[in-house]
Amino acid sequence: MILFGTDHRSSWIACHSLSCIAKSLFIKIKKKWEEILAKGMCAMGERKILVIDDEFPVRYLVEHQLKRRGFDVMSAKDGPSGLEAAFAYKPDLIVLDIMMPKMDGFEVCEEIRENPDTARTPVIFLTACVTKEHKLQAFKAGADDYLMKPFQADELEAHIAAVLRRNHAAPEKGAPAPSKRARITSLFSPKGGVGTTTLAIQLAEAVALHEDQSVMLMDLDLPLGGIAPALSLYTNRHIIDLLNEPEEEIDIDRVKRFSQRHRASLWVTPAPGVLVESSRMPNPARLERALDVIAESGHQVILDLGSNLNKLTLAALRKSDVVYMVTSGQPVANKLHNAFLGSAKQLGLEPQRLLPVINELHGNVSNGVDLNRVPVARIPHANEQSRTRLWLRDQGIQKLVSVMI
Repeated sequence: MILFGTDHRSSWIACHSLSCIAKSLFIKIKKKWEEILAKGMCAMGERKILVIDDEFPVRYLVEHQLKRRGFDVMSAKDGPSGLEAAFAYKPDLIVLDIMMPKMDGFEVCEEIRENPDTARTPVIFLTACVTKEHKLQAFKAGADDYLMKPFQADELEAHIAAVLRRNHAAPEKGAPAPSKRARITSLFSPKGGVGTTTLAIQLAEAVALHEDQSVMLMDLDLPLGGIAPALSLYTNRHIIDLLNEPEEEIDIDRVKRFSQRHRASLWVTPAPGVLVESSRMPNPARLERALDVIAESGHQVILDLGSNLNKLTLAALRKSDVVYMVTSGQPVANKLHNAFLGSAKQLGLEPQRLLPVINELHGNVSNGVDLNRVPVARIPHANEQSRTRLWLRDQGIQKLVSVMI
């Protein structure tokens, strides 16, 4: 008795094969993230943490949570007592509040950096207000990272684990830097308003935190961009200024001159934030040169291309190792998404590098999304508060990181 006709059997085999591939990919991703977590716990075990904060509830909760994770924790209620503890206790990492009486966190951090015994001790700032000035002053004072209050326990643990791993793996002074070329990843959508900027920021932070890799996040959604206002960055030096530099003079130091450090291992090259004259729009060859320089230096490159297709964004798409094609899953966005994928070869793009991503920014969408290709990841809908706090644990983000690295 024949249960399936030829067409039905072929369809069943194809579906079964896709199911096996998806299951295999999920297992690989799960294993990779278990290894990352294990590496983080290994780096954290038996480490000494000093918490300096004038607010008792914050101090108590942070100390309690870190002790539960196996840390040896000491706390101090203000700057002077914190410095005494730092010099006597010799912690492996310091969690430091910015706004405190007697001495603020900036002063404390500067004194920590001036003392030879603590000069290399990593410092994570806690702050209730991240302004451009605060961020710049924090890194000038010697901060390794910072975290906005209020925060969740797992968020603090992720930052501590990343800083400790990075500090533990740092090469000795004078050791040659790794020369492996990093990858270039772009986020693009034919339709605006689907969250490419938010996704680019989250992806950059996930790579910096979980992969212990340096990241260069560049805003090519010109001219206004969205990364600088989202991260409270200055725009007095920006990507158009960089790309108007002589092509032969563009090196990694020159790139960083027009970028700002957002995390210890995350740099951002912002858009101008204002309209610019068309005569100032740079030649794509300079962008290609800059991307090569950054990737060759070992920085993972993440580009927010927005939804404008022009000479610069087309050059970036052609240069990218991976392009995440973002759609909200809504009918209009999907229609434009499919049309763009259908035109990929005409634009000189390799279709296999264009990977659909469903970002449920406007609400949950059904499983029957009408896309011509299977999405590589689905980012579930969340309100803004939970999105900013829980994205590190999102499986969709984890899949994107696993594919691009």
